[in-house]
Amino acid sequence: MLVRIIRLAAIAAIAIALPLAIAAQSQSQQIPDRLVIVYRTAAVPANIDATLSQLGLHAHQHLRHLGVTTLQIDSRSEDLAISHLRALPQVAAVLHDHYVSGHSMPIHPVRAIQTPATEPSQSTTTVSTTLPNPVTYPVVRGPIVTYSLTDTYYNSPQNWAVLQSGGFGDNLPGGPATGPWNSTRGAGIRIAILDSGIDANHPDLAPNLSFNLSEVDQTALPSPCDDGSAQDQQGHGTFTASLAAAAIGGGNTIGVAPQATLLNIKVLQRMPATTGANLTAQCQAGEPGGLLSWVLQGIDDAVAQHASVISLSLGTLVDISTGEGAGWLAAFNQATYAAAQSGAVIVAALGNDGLNLASGTLIELPAQARSVLPVVASTNPACAENTTPNATCIAGPVTRAFYSNYGVAGVLAAPGGSVPEGPDTAVSGYVRGACSSGLTNTVDGLPLTGGGKSNQSFGCFGLGHTQYVQTIGTSASAPLVAGAAAILRASHPNWSAAQIISALLTSATQSTTMAEPQLNLPAALTLTAP
Repeated sequence: MLVRIIRLAAIAAIAIALPLAIAAQSQSQQIPDRLVIVYRTAAVPANIDATLSQLGLHAHQHLRHLGVTTLQIDSRSEDLAISHLRALPQVAAVLHDHYVSGHSMPIHPVRAIQTPATEPSQSTTTVSTTLPNPVTYPVVRGPIVTYSLTDTYYNSPQNWAVLQSGGFGDNLPGGPATGPWNSTRGAGIRIAILDSGIDANHPDLAPNLSFNLSEVDQTALPSPCDDGSAQDQQGHGTFTASLAAAAIGGGNTIGVAPQATLLNIKVLQRMPATTGANLTAQCQAGEPGGLLSWVLQGIDDAVAQHASVISLSLGTLVDISTGEGAGWLAAFNQATYAAAQSGAVIVAALGNDGLNLASGTLIELPAQARSVLPVVASTNPACAENTTPNATCIAGPVTRAFYSNYGVAGVLAAPGGSVPEGPDTAVSGYVRGACSSGLTNTVDGLPLTGGGKSNQSFGCFGLGHTQYVQTIGTSASAPLVAGAAAILRASHPNWSAAQIISALLTSATQSTTMAEPQLNLPAALTLTAP
């Protein structure tokens, strides 16, 4: 197959091999009987249904904002159908649908939730060495709500990633008194999370969650580990959403843009692992997976829902030396450009394979598609990366994380974390965030799919029904940048998507310890023009 997915190995193996550790490559499976048509004009032709009918075909879905059609076909007539479709003058490409995954993340559960009274003080942690001083922030836009609660994990050394990404200010305990939140907390901005879903019942996310949609079609890609609903039954999507826009006052985590609106667009579902003693074990070890066409559908629906920012912590490697790979690049270029022209700032993780993508024919999609801001992972300055087994946290320079892909132009670095992972409540190289408890009122186990009800579902990765998790990966970096983009957009509502991305890149901090510039939201907010 031409589209390939590369996954991180288990954290123990990575910690031993480290800078040379690249996970085993596995080729993405081509999905039987599924085709994607990309049109030359980036618009779905008015007469396409009649044309398809004449060919004995029927469209599954038209993505009208992107100029794409998906369809199910009979494999016995696939070659003939593709030949006829490619001969149509309106058609730029006919592609086989492929599998795509959320970026794999080594995980560590939060074993105990501390109260604010016993949580270690943030004052022991380095917040940032790169914030401009002094900084004059723009006029406040949108309502600023004052809460009496102190969110436990925000007022903790393990909140370093949100603080480094600009999530502080307005005298909220846990970070510097003055910061981006003196300008805005993202009110009025809509962040679409295209992932494994969001836990609609999570106390940190429910206040900001206003839209739930599942693109999952289990007739095309069945999974016994997920019921296909918009509810997150894997944990990956809830984690990423919390970093972008967990609400203030939920009691625990806070995102970079805590008053932004979250749009949950599920494009991945929990898929069984290839190993395990039985199906339950395979599902417990399962990771988020879906179809490239679902991602396109998710982008289309994000545009329809007037998303201001689209966050993508998923991807696949594509070999653009092949016709199919080049076709998928063209398809995403068309889709992401159209979404950006609609006003959406698109942020995507560059992936966790430790690969130099500067040479060769492999590229990461959607991160390297047109108008997308690709994001690599950086480390915690209070816990410098140390790949020696059993190392402990020591302050040091910010570097690109060992697992992060690199070598791409126009890229931005943001916290993704690294080893050492540290303890649950003190300084750590890991990133803390929310996680999913699965379906409401269920215990851990196989859900009953097909529209039925069950008292079982899966929740937070392989950890059961827990609400918080610590992990590392570019999957954390992308939503942190998405939250920063939401703050910047709220401060400059008339800026285009391209101007927002330009401002984030222009204001980013250069250093001698890594090639990629680091996100610096406070500096971005001082710009009068990108």
